[in-house]
Amino acid sequence: ILYNIVQRKEDYVGTVFQTTPLNIQFRRALVGERWTAWLHLVRRLIDVQLSNQPDSTQWTLAKNGIFTVKSLYMDLINSGPISRSLHIWKIKVP
Repeated sequence: ILYNIVQRKEDYVGTVFQTTPLNIQFRRALVGERWTAWLHLVRRLIDVQLSNQPDSTQWTLAKNGIFTVKSLYMDLINSGPISRSLHIWKIKVP
């Protein structure tokens, strides 16, 4: 919703959050559902500490942070009984 009405879609989160008030403009007023979505987004991002380090992904199910099928399988097995309606082998894993 918000991305569709922001004026500068190429701005980085860090650029927007480095000033107070936030450095962002929308093409329409934020009222109703849009205002609620904006407040939700700001609340989720306000405690994020940004750095100049390159982005990386961390797989939290493995101690070394690297994805393995075994770590996913072990998490599924250890999370309790699996419902018969869940088609576990049809799960799409990145």
